[in-house]
Amino acid sequence: MDSMDMGAERMPQTADEIASAIFIESIYTQVRSAAMLMGKVKAPATGEPVTDLARVQLLIRQLELLDESAVMLGLEEQQMVKQSLQELRMAYVSAAGKTPEESLAEEEAPEPENGSPEPIAQEPASPAAAVEEEDDDEPDRKRFVKKYS
Repeated sequence: MDSMDMGAERMPQTADEIASAIFIESIYTQVRSAAMLMGKVKAPATGEPVTDLARVQLLIRQLELLDESAVMLGLEEQQMVKQSLQELRMAYVSAAGKTPEESLAEEEAPEPENGSPEPIAQEPASPAAAVEEEDDDEPDRKRFVKKYS
């Protein structure tokens, strides 16, 4: 097939146009992934809808980070990020009944009642060493020992 027959859409010619096209396609991929994770699209492997709102929150956060540094993007790319972010937030609210920020706030541990950000350390009953347990997934992980005197 000849490139002239590809339709009215012009193929990217310069390195900047190619980079922009790749960036925009990656945004489309994130939006499609989020739609699938909100149950709007059936998973190809099972044919069943998948709902994983925690992963949708991650995709939204990625777009928020891109939006925060949008000054480094072209105008078309900035508009694509803003539009995609707005659409995903609205779809998330429809799926979850609350904003992603509200969902994250509910998942975070509540702060101590005294207002201090860190819990107050308790003195151990004996000067025995406190040892962190090894993580089963990481058997090569070093063990750290803290001694109280």
